[in-house]
Amino acid sequence: MNRRVFLSVIWLCVITAPTTAQEKLIVSYVAKNAVRVRYATSQAISSLPDWLYVKHDELKTADVSAEVEGNRLTIKDQTGNVVFNAITHQLQAGEATLTFSSPKDEYLYGLGQFQDGYSNVRGLSRRLTQVNTQISIPMLLSSKGYGVLWNNYGLTEFNPCEKSVKLLKRTGIGEREVVNVTSTEGGKREVRERHIFDATVDILEDGDYSLLLDVGQKMARRHNLCIDGQPVIEMQNLWLPPTASRIVYLAKGRHQLSAELTKDDQPVLYYQKVKDETTFRSPAAEAVDYTIFIGTPDEIIATYRELTGECPQMPDWALGYIHCRERFHSSEEILQTANHFRSEQLPVSVIVQDWQYWGKYGWNSMQFDEDNYPDPNALTD
Repeated sequence: MNRRVFLSVIWLCVITAPTTAQEKLIVSYVAKNAVRVRYATSQAISSLPDWLYVKHDELKTADVSAEVEGNRLTIKDQTGNVVFNAITHQLQAGEATLTFSSPKDEYLYGLGQFQDGYSNVRGLSRRLTQVNTQISIPMLLSSKGYGVLWNNYGLTEFNPCEKSVKLLKRTGIGEREVVNVTSTEGGKREVRERHIFDATVDILEDGDYSLLLDVGQKMARRHNLCIDGQPVIEMQNLWLPPTASRIVYLAKGRHQLSAELTKDDQPVLYYQKVKDETTFRSPAAEAVDYTIFIGTPDEIIATYRELTGECPQMPDWALGYIHCRERFHSSEEILQTANHFRSEQLPVSVIVQDWQYWGKYGWNSMQFDEDNYPDPNALTD
């Protein structure tokens, strides 16, 4: 049953709009400029733990309004302008999906700390996973005056691609190189073998396409992709996440793909034409659950902190230059480095030891090896 329902900013704080026999869409005011939306069965909504929000009050009045029509949701600001338009909410076989309008002139910022070089993530495909050097936060700020907080504790795909192709490794022995690596056994030399992987894709129409390269391992040593001989992805260091993203223009027709990766990689390229919409999808979920914030960036962030917890102010010393390398090897090396900064009159606030200070005590023992760190307290002083 579909019915058109308007959330009055005067007297109504919660609306339940049935969409199917199993799921329903529940919208509630949680702040003057914020609306929480949940799409699930009644049982799931009542049983889901709330680990994200520290404030659960529902308001009777607000400065925003919401309009529900079937599976669609429109949110307006205080002046009555449409700011956010959810196209669809889906919950199928435990997979939750939200898709909302995202016009060409919109800019979207957020999602955490990634190495792909994009600040505007509109149209970009990302896999929101926590990996060494990658921090995922399912929060967006829009240039259109709203923010989206996706409330799911598991894996989330941002703009998941509809198509994919597996790149196959060429036969023969690849190029080998010997590199110095740091492992759980300490420093060692490792032989790595590079291989070329190939595939083709058929593009049905001209346009900008979002690409997500997944090397098929927990961590990657290199991300590399060429299309028709032109490099489009190139990243190489010791601490890469398993995926890398790009947006490229592709003309209609067949394109040749090649990637130089490590021999044990199993690369898959996911791709789709950039649309005028944005999608969050979580493959393990009991509900579509998110909050929309309306206002300026400062107003959105202030309400975000109000609902999810205050952010303590960083101390002054943490706002200066933090000097960090792969690791230091002794107290003497740290002191020499600190004195060199001072002698060159270079400002530095923090020096990071990082790992392997434990030496003979074994991996991750959380105890300084006195052979190289005879007095940690004196070193710190």
